[in-house]
Amino acid sequence: MIPGSANPLLLTSTDSGYKIERSLRFNSGDSAYLNRTPSSAGNRKTWTWSGWVKKSGQGSNQFFFGAGPDDGGNTNQIQFFFTPNDKFRITTAQVVFRETTQVFRDPSSLFHLVVAFDTTQSTANDRIKIYINGSQVTDFSSTNNPTQNDNTGVNSAADHRIGQGSGSTYSGSSYAFNGYLADVHFIDGQALAPTDFGETDDNGVWQPKKFAGTYGTNGFHLPFSDNSTSAALGTDTSGNSNTWTVNNIS
Repeated sequence: MIPGSANPLLLTSTDSGYKIERSLRFNSGDSAYLNRTPSSAGNRKTWTWSGWVKKSGQGSNQFFFGAGPDDGGNTNQIQFFFTPNDKFRITTAQVVFRETTQVFRDPSSLFHLVVAFDTTQSTANDRIKIYINGSQVTDFSSTNNPTQNDNTGVNSAADHRIGQGSGSTYSGSSYAFNGYLADVHFIDGQALAPTDFGETDDNGVWQPKKFAGTYGTNGFHLPFSDNSTSAALGTDTSGNSNTWTVNNIS
C-alpha cells in the first residue's frame, strides 16, 4: 500500500451484502488531510460521526477529525485524536470531554467508531456517546460534559479537517493522523446509534451495513471509492455535494 493514497480494502457484511472496498491512507509525514468549510452552519448541538479507523503509528498525538473556529472557546473547537499513550480523546481547546481507558495499538485491523453528540440532553453524560464496534464505551479515564444546549464548533461555518485537527494549534504534521479511514459518515441534526451503520454477523463479528437514513444539511458520506484523481477522493456521495478538498494525498 502506498502512503498517502487510496487503498484497496474489503469489509463485507454477510447479512446485508454491503461492502466497503476502499480506505484512505493518511501519512503523517506528508501532512495529509482533507478540509472543508461549510458555507453556513448546521445543527451545532446534535450530530453523529461514524467511520472505520486503523492506526499505523503508535505513541504520538494523532488528530483525525477537528472542527471549529480558532478562538480558544470551550466548545468552539472539537478534536478527535489518539493520545501519546494510545487512548482515544475528545477535547476542546480547554476541556477534555472524554478519554478512554482502552488503548488502541492494533495496526492489523480496522475498528468501527461512532461518536454521537447531543447537547440538548438533560442527563449530562448522555450528551456525548462513543461506540466501538457496536458497543457503547462507558469506562473513561477522564469525563467532562458540555453545558446543556451548548453549540459545538462542529457544523459551524469554520474549518473542518479529517486527518488533522482544526485551528492553528492542532493542524500540521506534528498532530497529523498516521493510518487509514474508511466509510466516513457525518449526520447533521441526529444523534444516531451504531446499528445505523453496522450489524453483527452470524459469527458475532461487527460488520458494516449500508446507511439508510438522512444526512441533514452539512452531512456527508466519504467512501473514498473514486480514485480517478486525487481531488475525487474527497467526493461526498450523500447527495449533498459536501465534497472535501484533498491535501498531500495522491
